[in-house]
Amino acid sequence: MESPPHKLNVGRDEDRISALTDDLLVGILERLDLREAVRASALSSRWRHLPYRLSRLHLEVGHFQGATPLEVMDAFTGAAQRLLSLVVPLAEGEGGSAAIIPIKALVLSFYMSPPHLSAIGRTVEDAVSYGKTEYLEFSISLPRGSNASLLAEFGQQFMSFSQAYPVAFWWLTRLTLKNLVFGHSDVTELINACNKLKHLTLSSCRLVDQRSALRIDTPCSGLRRLDCIRFRCERIELISVPELRTVLCCSRHYENPPVRFGDVPQLCHVNLGYLAKVSQAPFMLSECLSRSSRNLSKLNLNFFSQTVKLISVHLHITRSSILPISAVYFVFFMLQIWIQPEQPKRLTAIFRNLTDMYLFGIFPECDLSWTLFILEAAPALRNFKVLCGAALQRS
Repeated sequence: MESPPHKLNVGRDEDRISALTDDLLVGILERLDLREAVRASALSSRWRHLPYRLSRLHLEVGHFQGATPLEVMDAFTGAAQRLLSLVVPLAEGEGGSAAIIPIKALVLSFYMSPPHLSAIGRTVEDAVSYGKTEYLEFSISLPRGSNASLLAEFGQQFMSFSQAYPVAFWWLTRLTLKNLVFGHSDVTELINACNKLKHLTLSSCRLVDQRSALRIDTPCSGLRRLDCIRFRCERIELISVPELRTVLCCSRHYENPPVRFGDVPQLCHVNLGYLAKVSQAPFMLSECLSRSSRNLSKLNLNFFSQTVKLISVHLHITRSSILPISAVYFVFFMLQIWIQPEQPKRLTAIFRNLTDMYLFGIFPECDLSWTLFILEAAPALRNFKVLCGAALQRS
């Protein structure tokens, strides 16, 4: 029920906007950045309580100040606790002393700070306890200057956090994790624990054993999008993710094939990019894509545009030598097209609904005759776009 308008002497006591009902004013504030909404609330006592009535909140740790990451997280956690208080006082004239404001959408972007995790977990679980939350997102990263030797410990602390507050993670719809190290089954366990999770992003993360594969086997999950950006492991194996629709996989180091798709019947968009060394033999797309993917409609392949890249120069300087440089060693990293042409009939079942094919970062010297098998295997193809290195950089 909408709150009644305040009886104000417009023109003497208040402006016309302040004469609107709380529900209308909250609707205005929810269209602003949270910082602007809080500043607006300081304009008058009439607006002061409105930020506590917002049902859609986005708290970003980068908006808070402090001399150290701990001080920044102190400020962030305190603000989250205040703004997520479900019982808030009503303004004068609303016929009651307090009201419950359920959170409909909540986005929290914060540092992986163990001293603050329990407070955040409890606060979020209280906020979602009324069952009205439609969207819940966590974006968790490490503060700048974090000790690289402690990354595995941070990963374990995150997993303990997710297990200690299962209600909060059950309601998560989107999760972004940066610079964490996982055990071989952690990602699968995490997805299984997040019942409502639709979008998972793993950025600059890795497995404890980087020579092993990241295996995701979640036959009961509702995950629809998976982004693996610079995830360090041998390869990614999607054993069973039946609701998965979009996959982005971009990294420098993988074995061939970099991704193996298993039971992914709803898959419709694949974006794959990585650098293959000259020692790696090209692989066939049929070895990577699954025959269960009958809905694949868009395929992006990024070859990163370079044929030869200088990756290291070793210089040895001696005082006794006539020449200032006595030895120079150049080590080259050879890049190549990592797709091997194959018989179109092997891909026809997978490509029967493919409408968009984009090849990014193609080397300017590359012969494109190898792409003909894709054209033959995709009878519904409408858009076929090739961008060489220079064109990609301009775009």
